[in-house]
Amino acid sequence: MTVPHFFLISSYDVLPQHHLHGICWQDEDLILGNGGYEKYRSARKSEIQAGQDGSYIVVNASEQEAVIGTDFSGYCKLFLYQHADHWILSNSLIETARFAARKGLPTTINESHLASFFIRGAFGNQLTSLRTSVSEIRLVPSTMEVVVSRSLQGGNVTLRRTSVVTKMEQDHSRYGDALRDYLKLWVGRMATVLQSDLTMSSELTGGQDSRTVLALMLAASRLIGNDLIQRINFTSNEGQSTDFAVARQIADRFHLRFMKWDGERRGPPLLGLTEAYEKWKSLCLGVYAPIYFPQSRPTPTSIVFGGSGGEGHRRFYPDIGLDRFLAIRRSHIPSAAHFRTLKNDIAEDLRFLQQGPEASVDPMVLHYRHFRDRCHGGRAPQYTNLLSPLSSAALRKASSLCTPEQLDRRQVVADILINASQELASMPFDSPEKSFDTGHFSELLDASEAIRSARTSGRVFAAEPEQVTNGDFTRQKALCMLRADFLSHYDNMRKTGLFPRDYLEKAKAVVEEAAQNGRLSHAVEGCAVSHVILAGELSGLCPGGIRPPSTFDTFRSAILRRLPWQA
Repeated sequence: MTVPHFFLISSYDVLPQHHLHGICWQDEDLILGNGGYEKYRSARKSEIQAGQDGSYIVVNASEQEAVIGTDFSGYCKLFLYQHADHWILSNSLIETARFAARKGLPTTINESHLASFFIRGAFGNQLTSLRTSVSEIRLVPSTMEVVVSRSLQGGNVTLRRTSVVTKMEQDHSRYGDALRDYLKLWVGRMATVLQSDLTMSSELTGGQDSRTVLALMLAASRLIGNDLIQRINFTSNEGQSTDFAVARQIADRFHLRFMKWDGERRGPPLLGLTEAYEKWKSLCLGVYAPIYFPQSRPTPTSIVFGGSGGEGHRRFYPDIGLDRFLAIRRSHIPSAAHFRTLKNDIAEDLRFLQQGPEASVDPMVLHYRHFRDRCHGGRAPQYTNLLSPLSSAALRKASSLCTPEQLDRRQVVADILINASQELASMPFDSPEKSFDTGHFSELLDASEAIRSARTSGRVFAAEPEQVTNGDFTRQKALCMLRADFLSHYDNMRKTGLFPRDYLEKAKAVVEEAAQNGRLSHAVEGCAVSHVILAGELSGLCPGGIRPPSTFDTFRSAILRRLPWQA
């Protein structure tokens, strides 16, 4: 079954023969929504498979089996619940747990992975492994698809690698060939949307990633007509003065449409308050802790471009190895037992993910790709039709073939930017260290022929737009709902002993201040708030609840947190 803000199917349902939830690229064609998928199948006589670019879940069923998978980066998450002959698949962790509870299926809190959200900073702001806060629910790796075989005894659920990942493993291309393939593909895709009737906007900052997306657009416009880039409205955050100044300088130099919405191109309609709040809980609770509420309803006539995925092609976490990285964060987690289990599970899941075409990728880069980028970069595409050229399978393939030295000096983004628009690549960034030096140019890959040969005949296949009215969402009202939700769990969570008292009190102060002021100082300030709400929700769904820690474990954990941990 499908509902407006999340996807869920189960062993209790009749599976659709074909269904697309989200937005997908197939070669140079862009498909938006299930209605767009129907038009695509009719015109191209082809099916969408798992592992393409975009943010989607796709179902394709035959008499023998049904195959359910996601986009290559897993931006549209897929959670799998299994117990005996029963299974549930959804892009929502909390809705999966709720559905299982309604059906009388067992749900057990995994306290070690619930405790992962104690880890402060980018690493702990989202899922840290394929395990979740519910023992019976796991995150399906983005490299895998779910196969439900059809038999008289019912459906048997297994996982297998997507065909895209299998082909990547069997392909022995070099970095240069792979990057040329990426540039040819994405310049062609930009030509598709520039020639369409879609309403488009794109973020422009002083950094490298949004500029790289712009460079692909400029390369496409040179092939099909420079004036077509005027169809895109470029936006920047005026509150970030340095960023904004660089963005305006770029916009002036390339005569871009900057921060201008004309009367005919109005933004998508606002969500209703309750729908927006429940959508946040459905898509983020237990997955991504910082609090960003969805505000508008995606429409099949509008797309947004972003720079997500860029950090997956260079180092984000320090190059110190997983053991030392986690040891430094030992003090963040109150329970020694929880930390020990969590550490072992993270390492085990990384070993699993390091098979196949990413076998030679540094484990910390790999972890960033499959967890930080998947949940952080994949948050906005769950809310709106956001396209991320830097999260592409073709680019992941290329950067996985890089040497460590190429990754460290950010040669991948240099090769894209300089080839697509050398003038843009040479303009100042928001900080001097982001500029390219003589080394980047001396090691530059020549991809000019690949760009010139890009196909410009792609089409957009979109569902028909529905007539919807503006909802009553405001951030102030949503934060008041957040406060009421938090307080409804506060007393019970205080009794469990899972949360240190100062952690709970700080979370309470944050949500009280946010409700009063109508804003969080930053979305990350809400991490502890969403953590407590998650624990409270799961305690109400899981019969065993949260077990109070023993006196010995509390004493032992307090001692261990004070030790000078070293790798």
